[in-house]
Amino acid sequence: MAGRIWVVAGVCMLSQMVLGAGGIVVQSPDGQLLITVGTSEAGQLAYTLSRKGRAVIEPSPLGVTVDGAHLGRGVSVGSPNRWTVDESYHTRGVHSQARNHFSGAGIPVVHAQSGTKYVLEVRVFNDGVGFRYVVDGDAARRVAGEDTAFELPEASAVWFQTNTRSYEGFYERLPISQVPGNTRMGPPVVVELAKGGYTMLSEAALFDYSGMTLRPSREGARRLKAVFEDDEHWDLKGTVTSPWRVIVVSADLNGLVNSDIIGNLNEAPTPELAVAEWIRPGRGFWHWWSGKIGNWDSVAYDRQSEWVDQAAEFGFEYYLVDAGWEHTWKKPGKGKWELLAELASYAADKGVGIHVWKRWKTGRTEGIDMEGLDDPASRREFFSLCKKAGAVGIKIDYMDSESKDMIDFYTDVLKDAARYELMIDFHGANKPTGESRRYPHEMTREGVRGLEYNKWSELPPRHYASLPFTRFLAGHGDFTPCTFNPKMLKGTTFALQLATAVCYTSPVMFYADKPELYRQSPAFDVIKAIPSVWDETVVLSGSRIGDLAALARRKGDTWFVGIINGASQRSYDLDLSFLGAGRYASVQLADHSKGPDRLVRTEEVVSASSSLRVRMNAGGGFVAMLTLMK
Repeated sequence: MAGRIWVVAGVCMLSQMVLGAGGIVVQSPDGQLLITVGTSEAGQLAYTLSRKGRAVIEPSPLGVTVDGAHLGRGVSVGSPNRWTVDESYHTRGVHSQARNHFSGAGIPVVHAQSGTKYVLEVRVFNDGVGFRYVVDGDAARRVAGEDTAFELPEASAVWFQTNTRSYEGFYERLPISQVPGNTRMGPPVVVELAKGGYTMLSEAALFDYSGMTLRPSREGARRLKAVFEDDEHWDLKGTVTSPWRVIVVSADLNGLVNSDIIGNLNEAPTPELAVAEWIRPGRGFWHWWSGKIGNWDSVAYDRQSEWVDQAAEFGFEYYLVDAGWEHTWKKPGKGKWELLAELASYAADKGVGIHVWKRWKTGRTEGIDMEGLDDPASRREFFSLCKKAGAVGIKIDYMDSESKDMIDFYTDVLKDAARYELMIDFHGANKPTGESRRYPHEMTREGVRGLEYNKWSELPPRHYASLPFTRFLAGHGDFTPCTFNPKMLKGTTFALQLATAVCYTSPVMFYADKPELYRQSPAFDVIKAIPSVWDETVVLSGSRIGDLAALARRKGDTWFVGIINGASQRSYDLDLSFLGAGRYASVQLADHSKGPDRLVRTEEVVSASSSLRVRMNAGGGFVAMLTLMK
C-alpha cells in the first residue's frame, strides 16, 4: 500500500474550522469542497455541502432512529476528532489504481431526551463526501429508518430509475420540481446542477443494515429523503453502524466515472483475499441468452464441450453453465456432479474455468422445484461440491430485495465462498455499494436492465447511452453485452452492441450471443482482445447522459474507444489526444449506411495528433482498437 499518511489534528485547530455558532466545517484536501454540520434552531442535526462557494446540497436533515428515538432531533454536537488519510491501492474495473485521500471528522452527538451518545463520521474527498452514523452499544437494538435527506439546489434535474427490487429499470430524466412525490428511486441517482456540474447520490459499505432508496419528501419538493423499501425496521445487536451516505461531486462526467469514493469507503480485503490467485477477472460465454426461454436444449450436457472449445478459441477465461443443468444432466451411472467434474476437467485443460448458475432460495423456477442456498448448511454443501467438481464460480439469482436479511445473505455467501475459493456473480440483485473491495471475489452483479430484456422486449438506444453515467457509477454490472443477431438488435446496430463491451464495466464479462456470430464478423479479432478490466478510463468530449456515451479505455499499451449513440444519426469528431507518444495501429469498426447488421472496418496508423470523423446511424455506435507500434 503506497503513500499512506495519517494525521490527527488537535483541538487547537478547531477554531480555524468552525463556521458560525456551533457549525462544524470539514473541507476536502484541496479546500474546494466544504461540508458544514450543525443544528437548526429546533435542534435538528443538519448539514450543507458546497463546492467553490456554491451550494451542492442545501440545508438537509441528518439522524437515525434507534429504539424509537429519533437521534437527529433535539441534539447537541461536540468538538470533533479530525484526521486525514492519503493512500493508494489496487482496484479493478474503471482503472487499476485508486487514491483514497480525505479529511475525516468524528463529530460527537448527544440526543437530549434519551441521553444517547453517538458519532457522525464524515469523510470529505476532493470529489465528494461520505457520512455515517455510529451508535455504540452491546444490547439488541431496533433501527427504524433515518432522517437523512438531500436538499437539491433549485432547477436541478435528476436521472433515476424506479425499480427498487432488482434495480432493472430504465433511467429517465426529470426536473426535480416535476418528480411525483411518491416516486421510488433506486440509487445511484444522478443530479444535473443548474449552474453546471453533477452530483451522484448513493450508499457505500451496505452490510448488516437495510438498503437505502430515495423518495421526494412531497410533490414538487427538492428534498430527496432516505427510505428503506424492504424493511419497516430491523434488529441489530451491538454497535449500530450505518452504511455510508455518499455524495459524489464533479464538474464533468469524467470525474463521475472515475470517482473512487464508493470503493474508498469500504474496508480493504484481508491479506489472503488481496493476493488470492483464484480470483481472476476475465471474459466468458453464456448459453442461456441465445437459446429459447424454457427450452433446455442449450444446457444439454452433450453441447457443453462445444461451448468450452469456443471460449478457448476466443482466448476467453470462462464459460457459464446457466439454469437447467441441475435437473437435466444425467447419464447412466453418472449424476450432475460427476458430469460437472468431467466438464470442469475438460475445460481446465483448455484454460477455461466453469461457472454455474444457482437459485438463491428453495422454490420453483420455470416449473421446476429447485433447492436453494438460503439454508447455511445446504449452501456450504453446495459450495463444497462445486469446488470438488472443479467449478470456479457461482452465479446466484432471484434475490430481488435489499432487506436487512437479504443483505446478510449476500455477506454470508461471500464469506462462505471465500472458504471454498469460489468467485460470485449476483443476479436479480440490488445495486453494488463497493462490496467487491472487501470481498474481491464478488466479480460482478446484475442490478441493471441488461441485454436479457431484448429476448422479450426492447432496450432503446437512450438506455444504452445512459448507463455509463448512471447505473455503472455505483460499480460493476453484469449486462451480458453484445448481440450480433440481426433479429435482436431492436433499434440498435452491431457497432453499438460492440461498444457496450467497451463502455460497460464488469470484471467478469459474459458475452450474450453465439460465438459463431462473432467469429464471422469483421470484429472477431477486436472481440477477442477487449479486456474486462482497465488501467485507465477517459470520458470523451461530447458525452451526454442518454444522448452520447464516448469512452476511451486503456489496458497496457492498447486503447479501446467505445461510442454509443442514443439519438438520431450524427457525425462525431474523435480527438485522439488521449493517446500517448508514438504511432498506433488502429482497427475501426463503424456503422454501415446500408443496414444495422453490418460493420465498416478500417485500418490505419494514427497518433495523438490525429482526429477521426465518425458517422453513426440512429441508435448506432463505433469501436476502435488502437495498439502502440513498437
